[in-house]
Amino acid sequence: MTEQWQYLLVMAACLLVTVPLEFLGARVYRNPARLARAVLPVAAVFLAWDAIAIAARVWTFNPRYVTGLRPVFGVPLEELVFFLVVPACALLVHGCVRALLRRSGQPSGGRLR
Repeated sequence: MTEQWQYLLVMAACLLVTVPLEFLGARVYRNPARLARAVLPVAAVFLAWDAIAIAARVWTFNPRYVTGLRPVFGVPLEELVFFLVVPACALLVHGCVRALLRRSGQPSGGRLR
């Protein structure tokens, strides 16, 4: 396996580790519109931020660890995937913890909308 796939493999591993949480009550993937409303605006901001930093040569990526594909504003594919996967995984963890707390009768705080 070449090193250029490492970043994407880490993102895939993040998904694989957290997908089972959906079945424990996270209910993230069951509502894709809600997931998109939570993830896409923030991803857009960080995508723009990265694009500006890359264009200004403030931020770089080691070509050894990325595929070289830069589909949006010169931002590597791996970074774009990061902006989508990590928040989705965080929402899965949060949703699962809330579901488990609800089942145990523990207060789980306010509802996120």
